[in-house]
Amino acid sequence: MQKLFTCALAFGISLSAILVPASLRAEDAKEGDKSAEKKEEPSKPADGQKPPSKFEQLTGKMKKVEGLWTLYHNDQQLLVALAPGDLGKNYIVLTSIARGISSGMVLGGMSWGFDDDVIWTFRKVGEKIHVVRRNVRFQAKKGTPEASAVELAYSDSVLYALPILTATPQGGHLVDMTGIFMSDDQQIGRAIGRGAAFAKDRSTWAKVKAFPRNVELQVAAIYAGSGPLDTVSDPRGMQVNVHYSISLLPENGYKPRAADDRLGYFLTVIKDFSNKEDDEQFVRYVNRWDLQKADSEATLSPPKEPIIFYIEKTVPIRLRPVVREAIMEWNKAFEKIGFADAIQVRQQRDDDSWDPEDVRYNTFRWITAEAGFAMGPSRVNPMTGQILDADIIFDASFLRHWKSDYETFTQEDARLLMGGDAHDAPLGRIFDDPHGSPLGLGNGHRHAPGAQCALGRGMQQQMGFAAAALAARGALKDGELPEEFVHEALKEVVMHEVGHTLGLRHNFKASAWKPLAEIDGADQATVASVMDYTPANIAPKGAKQARYYTPTIGPYDYWAIEYGYKPLAKESEELAKIASRTNEPGHDYATDEDTRSIDSDPLANRFDLGSEPLAFAERQMKVAGELLPLVVDRTVKDGEGYQRARQAFGLLFSEYWRTAYFASRFPGGIHVHRDHKGDQDARPPFRVVEADQQRRAMKLLAETAFDTPQYDPEVLNHLAATRWSHWGIRDHLRLDYPIHDYVSMMQARILSQLTNGLTLARLHDSELKVAADADAYTLAEHLRTLVDAVFSEWKSPGEAKEYSNRAPYVSSFRRNLQRMTLNRLADLVTVDTGAPEDARTLARMHLRDLDGALGKLLDDDQRQLDDYSRAHLLDSRERIRQVLEARLELRSIN
Repeated sequence: MQKLFTCALAFGISLSAILVPASLRAEDAKEGDKSAEKKEEPSKPADGQKPPSKFEQLTGKMKKVEGLWTLYHNDQQLLVALAPGDLGKNYIVLTSIARGISSGMVLGGMSWGFDDDVIWTFRKVGEKIHVVRRNVRFQAKKGTPEASAVELAYSDSVLYALPILTATPQGGHLVDMTGIFMSDDQQIGRAIGRGAAFAKDRSTWAKVKAFPRNVELQVAAIYAGSGPLDTVSDPRGMQVNVHYSISLLPENGYKPRAADDRLGYFLTVIKDFSNKEDDEQFVRYVNRWDLQKADSEATLSPPKEPIIFYIEKTVPIRLRPVVREAIMEWNKAFEKIGFADAIQVRQQRDDDSWDPEDVRYNTFRWITAEAGFAMGPSRVNPMTGQILDADIIFDASFLRHWKSDYETFTQEDARLLMGGDAHDAPLGRIFDDPHGSPLGLGNGHRHAPGAQCALGRGMQQQMGFAAAALAARGALKDGELPEEFVHEALKEVVMHEVGHTLGLRHNFKASAWKPLAEIDGADQATVASVMDYTPANIAPKGAKQARYYTPTIGPYDYWAIEYGYKPLAKESEELAKIASRTNEPGHDYATDEDTRSIDSDPLANRFDLGSEPLAFAERQMKVAGELLPLVVDRTVKDGEGYQRARQAFGLLFSEYWRTAYFASRFPGGIHVHRDHKGDQDARPPFRVVEADQQRRAMKLLAETAFDTPQYDPEVLNHLAATRWSHWGIRDHLRLDYPIHDYVSMMQARILSQLTNGLTLARLHDSELKVAADADAYTLAEHLRTLVDAVFSEWKSPGEAKEYSNRAPYVSSFRRNLQRMTLNRLADLVTVDTGAPEDARTLARMHLRDLDGALGKLLDDDQRQLDDYSRAHLLDSRERIRQVLEARLELRSIN
């Protein structure tokens, strides 16, 4: 099942939105009775009467459920009566977690299985029924030689062979499907981890329901594990309710729509060997709803079947109006292409009896999993791209911004904040995780190959940053964010998730639509698309606070909906015209795979704001730096512990370094465009980032990230950790604040970006990608700029005087930075990092120069060095000489 991006936003909110075709609503009430369980007691044959048939013997003591199939079940067994007409049909099978353990990916409401939707069919083979998973990725036009070749080359997968227990009274076949569902074929135990194994003897049926078009099965699966989990009372008997939804694949005349790479939809991709238009014979369809005008001649018409969202009753009453408004925002885009009331919103009543797990219902659900995520998965016909139903789930922890998690930082925290898929890895290893996200912030939900939404967790961090910033300014009431902030943030998350359910992927260039000055004064959309991850817009000191988040969808959203849903007479020709408008303001598009640290475009970021990321980084770093000294006085009340001060400090600290990382993506950066030849004012696919912008980025890093940070000792001595020691609390290796470790972690990420093999290779290549008479930021200039910034004390000694251990010549932060940079230069000289050979020779040259500078500095009798600095310099010289004297093994060139 392909899932539509929700994200990444990985926020912690969860709501229920149900998309129900109008023609089905009247049916629902009637079908409720049909889905009720009917218990039939077997009757004993009277004297002289015929004994019960084998069918009666097998099913007589079981509960009977009628619908798409007729089901018979007891607590631990499921028998299915398949009619002759059921064989050969295609069924979509969707797996989800109905009740989880609030750990990892095993969360209540989580869709399971992140590949193509599973299509089953049944075939009778001898005295068995084969359950076959259809291979729908390959096809060819029937009756052609290519079709015969496809049949020979690609086959379906036979998953199960079910013995036919007996014939049914209607001439069908009775089979036992217990083993299909009462098992761990979905590998949920592996996701739980800690040796979790499926316990068949304790697993039971939680629900068995059937409707005319679908069957809903829920297994109360028991997993026995060995390791403790905070969210489980005893790991030896963990219960996970696994829900299976099986529905008949509709054959409704839906017309697929071809995709275009200039804008982002989730895709259904088929390899059609009859297709002569694509070089690789792929056919790509956008995933979308079957939205058709009720009156095709009217300029503005309601759809035949509107998209109906039901807000589930789990959503807090005070927030329901915000959710409703956010969902309805998308009607603006549909109205522009001729649909009136394309999306409708209804509220689930307390006495409503419909089942959210019925395939005809899609829920917008609010849960409390403490996982910090939001997602909007959809079920899609894998042969056409038609969206059949969708769900939106928000974790309520999104609203809880004060968390002990912010009291400590680990290497993983630094990686998630600042991007780590290319760091510390030679070129050959950086592709191990092709979908790694540099600012995913964890707990993301992958909706399709290459698509992972981590908005929820990121929004939680942004709300925490906003709370810390506003608290330091005295703008919080009772420690809570202003109501308008919460409503604006919630509205954006809902708009984002609804966009996923409509088929849209992320667009991480949308935030680069306007300069910061225009965003700060905007009354309309502040970003080009709600499908970006947008940070909290906190005004600098003395500036008027504008909107915290965009209030509505942007120009890219209108354009994308037009491409996917506008009724078109000459579809191919008109779609090409729509897609050709990629160069219009607000139409730039970059998605998940464009935001990894190994990718080049510095405008494609998560949680950045404005057309100049460097200006945004400068602003955020200034805001954080100004507020850090105030956290103790402004966040802790009399009688409270100092834990909130530590949390606020951590949030401001992380925002400072998170945004500093944006600057590190400029050196070696390349602007990427998706224009096609012939588009109006078409841009080339690649444009090297301006040399002055790359220099500005390095200057910013030299003055901020590489300089000696100043932290108030009084503040550092008040950053107390949570002292509770029990489940649900992150352990602290140190109670005091390890400021050196945290600064080094963050500097390491930035250094890694500046010196990894891909960055250096792009810098080297970029010299040939600008005109000979144009300014260029070269590989040689980059390494010299970095070395000069990091080792300025060595190369340009300051005042000759006596230094002390309390006032050292080289500060402790700079000593750590210099050691890390020496290691990077040493790797370039001695390790195959994938960098150009010129980078190796330049690094060797700089190490020789540094060795010479160290000799002069250490021999200078006028400068009385402190012990720290002298020991550091002596050790550094020894390290450099070991590298220079190391045996060099040249790589062979084939």
